[in-house]
Amino acid sequence: MSNFAKQPVMRRVVAVAVVLTTSACADSASITAPAAAVPGSASADVIPCSAEQGQQLIDSGQYKQAIHEFTCLINSDPTAIEGYRGRIEAQLMLGRFSDAQRDYTRVTAFVEPVHPDAAQVIVAAYAARLVAAPNSITTLTGLSFAHWYFFNYPAAIHGADQLLAVDPNNVFGNLFRGSSRLLHGQARAAGAADLERAIALAPASPDVHFIVADAYTYGKMPDIQRAFAEATDALEGGLNTPRVRAILGAAYNAFGDVAAAAAQIKIHFDLVTTELVAAPPLAAGTSASLGVVPGRAYEIPIAVAAGQTVSIMTSSKDYWDTILVLLAPNGTPILGADDTKGYFAGFDWVAPAAGTYRLRVALFEAVNTGQLLVARSN
Repeated sequence: MSNFAKQPVMRRVVAVAVVLTTSACADSASITAPAAAVPGSASADVIPCSAEQGQQLIDSGQYKQAIHEFTCLINSDPTAIEGYRGRIEAQLMLGRFSDAQRDYTRVTAFVEPVHPDAAQVIVAAYAARLVAAPNSITTLTGLSFAHWYFFNYPAAIHGADQLLAVDPNNVFGNLFRGSSRLLHGQARAAGAADLERAIALAPASPDVHFIVADAYTYGKMPDIQRAFAEATDALEGGLNTPRVRAILGAAYNAFGDVAAAAAQIKIHFDLVTTELVAAPPLAAGTSASLGVVPGRAYEIPIAVAAGQTVSIMTSSKDYWDTILVLLAPNGTPILGADDTKGYFAGFDWVAPAAGTYRLRVALFEAVNTGQLLVARSN
């Protein structure tokens, strides 16, 4: 499940190509590192963009220009914090909540391995800004969103409360207070009312429907029918993203439509995978430990006889969320799994015919680094 919606149960160069798009559908792209400037090149000696210029653009309401400025900054230094932080803030102000979330997954993939304290740095910087301007809508929005993404739902709710005290009809404030309340499992009725208010304020926004779908999928008291309807609205509105596909997959599994769920989860894999690695076959009674990095998924041959029961379970000591899809010998997705045991994916399945099936596995959304264990008991 999602890195922002699910939580552990306890839980600079203009000439450089811009590979991280910023359209309303940007997070349909796989997590791909931006091309960095080549040291010593003529263009690398020129720094036409800066965080200061980007923030000035945000403060003057020029959000699209700010996105370009911060994208330039990201391309000049793909593992630095401020480029992503600024671009996320500009995206939030434009209502591009899905793009902003996707950029935080890039922080997870590329920034945190170099700066493990990235979350604390971002939150501290926002807190310092609030001291100077306690009623700043951009600052309150950025801070609340950071808390939400990093699973600090009480702090996210507090930030949204402050924002709504300044601007009661703020879409972000209503939407993310509602989401945080459902994900935290507190004041669910009030959270649901917040979500309805956000929809009423921006009924045509696929991003709003996406966040509502996420809350009703991964909140403490899920409503799968509602989640499915909202995710469908988000998809039809243009958000063909890994998270939307995973939500639809979870809904179809809950409805008992295994084939439809498998198709959705296969699309999730297609959207996030930049490196598909062939792994050795996995026999009954054995396991495999697979090294994962952002964008990497594994494909494991599974040889079975007709009528044979196959039991697979995934786990990881490095991250608490896995996803898988099983493909028939002809490539057709047969079943997909996300949260089978806690947030780890697995299945018990009876093979309809003999053959070598293919199991694709990854950490959810393929943004984390570590070891992924795949065990086959039967």
